[in-house]
Amino acid sequence: MDKRYLVLGAGIAGLSAAREIRCQDPEAAVTLIGAESDSPYLRPLLSKTDFRRLQRQKMLAAKESWYEESGISLLKGCAVAAIDPKAHRVTLSDGRGFPYDKCVYALGADCFVPPIPGREKEGVLTLRGTKDFHNLRKRCMTAKEAVLIGGGVIGIEMAWELLQLGIRCTVLEAMPRLMARQLDEESAALLKERITAADCECYTGVQVSEITGESQASGVSLADGRHFPADIVILSTGTRAVTGPAREAGLMCERGVVTNAELVTSDPDILAAGDCIQCGGPNPGLWNYARISGETAGYNAVHPETPKTFEAGAFPLIMSAMGMGLFAVGNTTESETVTTVTKRWENTNVPGSFRVNQNERGAETYEKRFYQDGKLCGAVLIGDISGMAEIQDELKGGG
Repeated sequence: MDKRYLVLGAGIAGLSAAREIRCQDPEAAVTLIGAESDSPYLRPLLSKTDFRRLQRQKMLAAKESWYEESGISLLKGCAVAAIDPKAHRVTLSDGRGFPYDKCVYALGADCFVPPIPGREKEGVLTLRGTKDFHNLRKRCMTAKEAVLIGGGVIGIEMAWELLQLGIRCTVLEAMPRLMARQLDEESAALLKERITAADCECYTGVQVSEITGESQASGVSLADGRHFPADIVILSTGTRAVTGPAREAGLMCERGVVTNAELVTSDPDILAAGDCIQCGGPNPGLWNYARISGETAGYNAVHPETPKTFEAGAFPLIMSAMGMGLFAVGNTTESETVTTVTKRWENTNVPGSFRVNQNERGAETYEKRFYQDGKLCGAVLIGDISGMAEIQDELKGGG
């Protein structure tokens, strides 16, 4: 009898797992279950897509026909209601049940919404799925001012897209600097300068006290008394792993679904991948982390006797906003473990060749490298980031 594989979650982790299972076991029954009504798509493009030129086909992670051609059953709009590890069975919210021999749990993460008074008002939005995207797109047709709470990649990229629609934007970040986990003080300060130079207000180290307005949001107030008017307020305040079905099934969970280095959960027939997992260190919530963990989980589901180890490594952060690119990878903190830091600045008026490498403002290109005992351990590029491949190669020992 052919083996039955269930992949729960149709993000890039789930899709990568299903694709790898099919590659490793051409005769298996593979079912990919997604809660959204859309086929798997490139989620990072949600904050990088020009609202005026949306092309749905370009956002798809695979052609619609690929699933049938590959013998993968794709179920859309199906939420997972329960997992029964003893019976090896998953039940969906519509009552249907699916047996499995091996299951890959890749339900991802949801937007974290902090307990800010007024968060329930109309016009307060998040951006995680295509439904959020279309809601935001509709509201932007009449909006004049926006406040983005959270100065991470999504918040800054969204501010850039809104600015190009003629919407005045303000970015509010609670931490003392932008992207504190990925950027050192100098790099973060330079990023903030580039944001304000693009006519976007940006404030760090602030505490939001309230989203004002009656039923409709009208602005954001800070604890120090400042107030910023807004037609729309976008919360970009991080994510929280979807662990509910795993916890109810008795799987070990902490901040995420706990796995070993081979991405096997506390149940030997359930593996996990993507934004929902806790495997060693912190989950960065990055695209490549989800993709590679999905591939690894898919491979190991087919080959439990000879599994691969998930190499978390140094996954890069890549951003395209404010007419420039930003790339950060590895240890980018000036600390005792970093023995040498080098910097390079160049003036250029030549735009990057690709959107992700854009440097439209003709500003300085900034490169900062961090070394530990003579070996590259981290780097930051701001402006033209076309050198990121060479940096990643050196980090892997190829330089």
